[in-house]
Amino acid sequence: MNGSSKLSWYANRLKAMSLSELWHRVGENWKHLSDASFAKRLTSLSLGDTLTCSPMLPDRAAAPPALRRQLAADAKKLLLGDWKLYGWRVASTGAPPCWHRDASCGVVIAPDELSHKLDHRHLPHGADARTIWEINRWSEMTRVVMHGWLNDDLDAARTAQLWLEDWCDRNPVGRGINWTSTLEAGLRLMNFCWFDALVRACGDELLTERQKVLAERIVPAHAAWVCRYRSFGSSANNHLLGELVGLLHAVRRWPALEVHIGTPGELWQAVADCVMEQFASDGGNREQALHYHLFAWEMAWHAQRLMGVQASPVMDRLGAAAEFFVHMTHPLEPWDYGDSDDAQVLPIVLNRSEALSEWQSWLAGHEQGATLAYWIGPTPLGSRLVADAESHEGWWLAKESGMAVCELDNWLLRLDASPLGYGTMAAHGHCDALHLSIWAGAQAIVIDPGTGGYYGMADRRAQLAGWEAHNGPQPVAGFHTPKRTGTFLLSDHHAQPAMHLVNDRSLMASLELEGRSFTRVVTIGPNSTLIVDDSSRDDDSFRVRWCFSPECRLEGGRMLVYGIRRDGRLWHLEVVGDQIVSCEMGEMMVSPRYGQLERALTLDIVAKGKLRSEWTRGPSVAKGVSKQRDIKA
Repeated sequence: MNGSSKLSWYANRLKAMSLSELWHRVGENWKHLSDASFAKRLTSLSLGDTLTCSPMLPDRAAAPPALRRQLAADAKKLLLGDWKLYGWRVASTGAPPCWHRDASCGVVIAPDELSHKLDHRHLPHGADARTIWEINRWSEMTRVVMHGWLNDDLDAARTAQLWLEDWCDRNPVGRGINWTSTLEAGLRLMNFCWFDALVRACGDELLTERQKVLAERIVPAHAAWVCRYRSFGSSANNHLLGELVGLLHAVRRWPALEVHIGTPGELWQAVADCVMEQFASDGGNREQALHYHLFAWEMAWHAQRLMGVQASPVMDRLGAAAEFFVHMTHPLEPWDYGDSDDAQVLPIVLNRSEALSEWQSWLAGHEQGATLAYWIGPTPLGSRLVADAESHEGWWLAKESGMAVCELDNWLLRLDASPLGYGTMAAHGHCDALHLSIWAGAQAIVIDPGTGGYYGMADRRAQLAGWEAHNGPQPVAGFHTPKRTGTFLLSDHHAQPAMHLVNDRSLMASLELEGRSFTRVVTIGPNSTLIVDDSSRDDDSFRVRWCFSPECRLEGGRMLVYGIRRDGRLWHLEVVGDQIVSCEMGEMMVSPRYGQLERALTLDIVAKGKLRSEWTRGPSVAKGVSKQRDIKA
């Protein structure tokens, strides 16, 4: 980034801050001047006695055999340095890992640089801070120790312990990229509390003694750093929640820290405030990003388990959020809306590449969620209904969050009529108003384009998050707002679209922006026909771009009837309207997982007046999405 671009970013970032936040930032900069002396003072902090029942580990004898086998297989690869970042990207990290290297591109970031002087948003040679942080959250170390505990492999546990000792040697407090984000320190605290509990549960005296020393090196430094630089103001989204939950883990396990950090009750109240602020009454997360919905939910759920909270408004809100996630997630091919970086909090699923499906299954009370049930108990959902969501024959609406799902006649539809995102930054929102995602049975047909990457592929990420990558009706020349002025910074937010049911099988949503008005009506018609009616209140032409999943093939076009083929199945798309100006096949890049890009076919339609896209099924369509979506009574 050149000097003028960086200056522009700072100017726009300042606009997103309140006056109190601005003064808070000034104070933070003054604090950084004393980071060196602060690090020295940490040596005087002592953990005191360990409360071994927090976090509470499950009964080792009750572990599912499939979990024991998977942990053994995972640990073998991890200890060789063969990792799968984000659950899909095969990478060689080293053994122990090179803690300052982006394993996807090989770039190493200076480990001795003062962390506040590192610009993690613009690393050299396309390196991505998020990918470096991925191996520094310690969830893989926790995974190895899970194996050591369940499969009686003390050597594996000892190796994981040695690797964390190596991390401490190579990451002094306040230096290097791993201290640039307070959230990362909070996530390490969570994982280390579980790591500590698992190591001590192994019952080996030597292992336990070394663990006590390791805990003294790690916990006070991380807890004090999180307290010192806790997120504030416009940055206080899921980051603040993660920081608070990390601190809560620490004080629940080491009560002596309360005098420095705060009491569990105080921290829980702050967590509860975050939950009530970040999740709407209908359960939707205000970040408007489905994977961050799960990420924030999991952190809050661990916090309530630490506190043993029962019935309360915050538990009702978490229950609503759990049901929202069950409805919004396709069990096999998710294609999330909003930002997704495939983050995990604790490594408690059986297979990370299927994490969303496992979480949905656990929440819905199905067998595929057995591993989650083992680690964190039964689903929070019974036969519940969300008071602020509406359920009709086929449509389930979360009006405050602006999201709707229809599951009818073998279609699964997800319509977005949401605000841009959370707070003044809308950090994880996309320009996706009126976007429609379509699944037929088990297969994605029309997709949300995904995220790409953050810092390492900023241009691609901006494209995927922009209007042109989404299929809602919009001006041919595109909208000019919202404006992306930074990786996690959007200005000039649009108003929330309107959304209401026409009847039990038909939903209408409309967007007004920049003096233009667009309406989309989605209907499941006779003979299981899917009808999408788009229109503009103005006389100008407008555009709709259907983007198909990478597995789909597009053919035909004669008389504006197209065939969509996938795995031997066929769907027909007929385009009709008052005036079809053009209808062209093309392609674009999409992102099914963080950092992963694939080519997908598109159909770009320009029309005036009214446009209808009518979808019908050919032979051999798979029946049913999956009964795991049903919430178990």
